[in-house]
Amino acid sequence: MSGVAIKVPNVNWSRNNLGTVDYGSDKNDQPLDTVSDKAYAIYDNYITKSQRRDNQCLLLLIDDLVKAGLDQKCKGLFYFASKHQNMENIKYSVIGNNYLNCQSGEPNILNDGIESESSAIYNLYDNNFYYPNGADSNLCLVFMMSKGSTSGFEWGAEQNSGQPHVLSTAGNEQHLNGIIFQWCFKENAIKKEEDNQSTDGVYVIHINRNSLVYKHKARTISKRFNRQSTDTFRPRLMAYQTLNNHSTGAMKMYAAFSRGDLTADDVNKIHEIFTKYERLL
Repeated sequence: MSGVAIKVPNVNWSRNNLGTVDYGSDKNDQPLDTVSDKAYAIYDNYITKSQRRDNQCLLLLIDDLVKAGLDQKCKGLFYFASKHQNMENIKYSVIGNNYLNCQSGEPNILNDGIESESSAIYNLYDNNFYYPNGADSNLCLVFMMSKGSTSGFEWGAEQNSGQPHVLSTAGNEQHLNGIIFQWCFKENAIKKEEDNQSTDGVYVIHINRNSLVYKHKARTISKRFNRQSTDTFRPRLMAYQTLNNHSTGAMKMYAAFSRGDLTADDVNKIHEIFTKYERLL
């Protein structure tokens, strides 16, 4: 079986037809491997439940994750870019059974991903709960930004409202004072001057108890925080619960990986794969 071609137009992406189409080559003109049965099964299930049209690059991203064994460590993978204002398109996790819970309002759904309405704040949650002091002490988060967030977004907070887990890619959120990423207290932070690259792109944040690896474009920052977060959190995307400010950024993908054996090599591979498909999805 020869696989699927990125460059072949009008391809019938049914599994029966999959073996009759040649791949072509990637951006480096290297032959691509065959899409695995497992990757196609994940893809087919997602396309069916999300009511999306076929997307060959999404299939290839899934296949890369499967080949690296990362599908087994993935707790949620959400693809937000769509031509249609249809929550069903973005609601379901590509891998597994996780789903988003939109409790009030809806984001704008665009080709570049989701954006906040300027006049309202919506509540869009990852339905999973994460336990950084237990089962999810080894956690990797991915945020693919088509446009940097001016206010940021949050995926949980300590019981004290002054200690949000937050990412503000532009570092412009007034309550964070130029901080891109904050884990617990403000001293547990990555400041804007530590990453002055353009604010779009793939952000990968790996938290293993009180150690952090932050990856964005060509920048990697490693830190050890002065304490481990102990509070359960639930990702809330593109808007703040604690600070109550929406973001003007655009998020194309969000993913969470967590397992005890998640390694530094896994984190590097996650960053590599999502960066590879950033412009293709």
